[in-house]
Amino acid sequence: MFLVMPTTKREVHENRKSFDRAWKTLTFEQGKLAMQADSGITVKFEDWAVLFTTVMNKNPVPSTDFLPLMVEMRESFSAAWRIWWAAYRRREWKASDQAILNARLTDRAIRPMFPKWMINDVVMTSTPMAMDPRYPLGVISIIGASISIMAAWLPFDGPVWAAQIAYLDWRFIVNPTREELEKADLNLLVAWKRDSINMIEDESKEIPIDILKKAFEIWQEEINRSCDFQLEFLSMLDVTEKEVMFNKPSHELEEEVRNFLWEEKLEWMMWNTKVPFNEQFAQYEKECVEHFKDQIENEEDEEHTESKIKMAFFNVTKYHIRRRTLSQHKRVDDRLQKDIRPLYCEVGLFERTHGTGLFWRWDTQVLSTVTLGGPMEYLILDDMEHDWDTQRYIHHYNFPPFSTWEAKGIRGTGRREIWHGRLAEKALENMIPSKEEFPYTIRVVSECLGSGGSTSMGSVCGSCLSLMDAWVPIKKPVAWVAMWLFTDHDEAGNITDHMVLTDLMGTEDFIWDMDFKVAGTRDWVNAIQLDTKLKWIPLSIVFETIDQAFEWYNEIMDVMLETLPAPREHVGKYAPKIHVFKIDPEKIKEVIGKGWDVINDIIAQCDNIKIDFEDDGTCFLTHPEQAMIDKAKALILEIATDLEVWQQFEAEITRVEEYGVFVKLPKGKLGLCHVSNMWEKFPEWITHHFKVGEKLKCVISSIWADGKIAVKRLK
Repeated sequence: MFLVMPTTKREVHENRKSFDRAWKTLTFEQGKLAMQADSGITVKFEDWAVLFTTVMNKNPVPSTDFLPLMVEMRESFSAAWRIWWAAYRRREWKASDQAILNARLTDRAIRPMFPKWMINDVVMTSTPMAMDPRYPLGVISIIGASISIMAAWLPFDGPVWAAQIAYLDWRFIVNPTREELEKADLNLLVAWKRDSINMIEDESKEIPIDILKKAFEIWQEEINRSCDFQLEFLSMLDVTEKEVMFNKPSHELEEEVRNFLWEEKLEWMMWNTKVPFNEQFAQYEKECVEHFKDQIENEEDEEHTESKIKMAFFNVTKYHIRRRTLSQHKRVDDRLQKDIRPLYCEVGLFERTHGTGLFWRWDTQVLSTVTLGGPMEYLILDDMEHDWDTQRYIHHYNFPPFSTWEAKGIRGTGRREIWHGRLAEKALENMIPSKEEFPYTIRVVSECLGSGGSTSMGSVCGSCLSLMDAWVPIKKPVAWVAMWLFTDHDEAGNITDHMVLTDLMGTEDFIWDMDFKVAGTRDWVNAIQLDTKLKWIPLSIVFETIDQAFEWYNEIMDVMLETLPAPREHVGKYAPKIHVFKIDPEKIKEVIGKGWDVINDIIAQCDNIKIDFEDDGTCFLTHPEQAMIDKAKALILEIATDLEVWQQFEAEITRVEEYGVFVKLPKGKLGLCHVSNMWEKFPEWITHHFKVGEKLKCVISSIWADGKIAVKRLK
């Protein structure tokens, strides 16, 4: 006997709230999708629909000494209505560069909002369900991550809101379309916490500083109102606060470590020029752990763990360096606040490369190399947001372990390298000439050979030099400067003292509160990036930093231009040359031939020359030797040119007879120039005046029905 249970319909209790301002329509939905995650929020913006989930590990490893936060983006090609172009695989594989860039953008905005000593693993995942090709994803990613984390009821000092601002046709546009962004002079993405900033990403086409500042100010009130919307939605949810674990050294432990690290030892660690700071720091840290060995081995002593002692060691060192800098206005190496370390630049390091630029600032050394290719060697973007879009200027950034004295193998490209490559790309791409002006595909690779603070700055400066060394006619030179912030706080966390520093060295690099990078030409700003470890940065400090950066990146540019003041006048010996001409579009098929036999024959005859066509009949010939380009052009024109009366040629003489000379015309045709069409009388035999192989300037005078062609000699 079987018991049949009746089927019941499940009830769905969904929470939904919409926000309608300058943001078009933004909607939060909860209660239907991903119910086993700590939170599952669907964010809809126009036709975008993205699912944000947050899960926290409730059993962290007690010895963890950092926040194990992971931000992931799962691309879904179904959201973009595509099966994907790759024929050999029909499922999403590893994250694309664009997905990594979106994830890292989100990570930068939300990470400072978590408690510093929290050690629970947190994974925030965004999964696009439907894509709106009119709008980029960046803003939605930050807003969705903020509401998802807060809905999971984690200790998060939010809400965080984001806005993308464009400046186009003398007006500001909030959350512009992709089309508007492509035309805009300013593309500014800002993450805000009420009345303060915690992340900036800017790409500009030489924007004045006053316009940039106005973009920050004009939308601050709108952002503040928008933060309230997240709080209103959260009030609708039935959530329970999560228990989290913290691994924080006590003040008493820090005092014990400070007594061990007496001031003379701290000073020696910073001033010892014979031993790198990283090595000295590691040695003293080891000695400190050894000093507390007995307490560490005592299992009942929960305070004197190895991880807490190391954290206390870091805090004491950090406090000493910061207090010394803020109180004495002198930095570790005795530089003043705005001083830049000595610079060295060099170009043309290797003969065979198309262009090289070395930027060397103290321990930071970056070598950038340019490779020029034909117009069809572009990069195909194959991520969810791009459908076979192409990119002709590419910037790659590598950060090998040896640059920081690490004995590790190289295991592929990391997220940080992808991000910094794109950052340098943005600083320079608006200075790259158009395809019509310079038809090459350009790839720049920046190799970090030594790290002593801000290798990304070095990659931009070195790359600018390498582009000029490679004969790329950039519109204007671009320089980059990195600014940093040290702060002091009261018990409430308010900033009581601060100092904006230029050009941090490695010793200072690990204790900053704000990393602020600015790139630009002589008079305008091209790119900005701000990251912070603080939960908020007032707008006044942001403006102060911009002004200081604008003053000092021109100092760096002066050194660069002393090395190479302008792009070289011609392409290098081993770089390819490109010749552009047009043929009748209807003749492209004839040039290619059946099964590509004709064009492959031309390529073989001309030393593997690269031949590219556009639909309008534009032909690009790419080869290091001009002779091969000329030969290929002649072969193509021979096929693509229809013979007509009154066409002029400089034709090769193939045969000389008493009655005239035969000349070689396109399409394998022969033309006869009769002695009567020579425009002069020859007292001797015509064979005495013309030789086979010589050139004869002539014009077609007639084409007979039987295919014979008569030509006249031109005067």
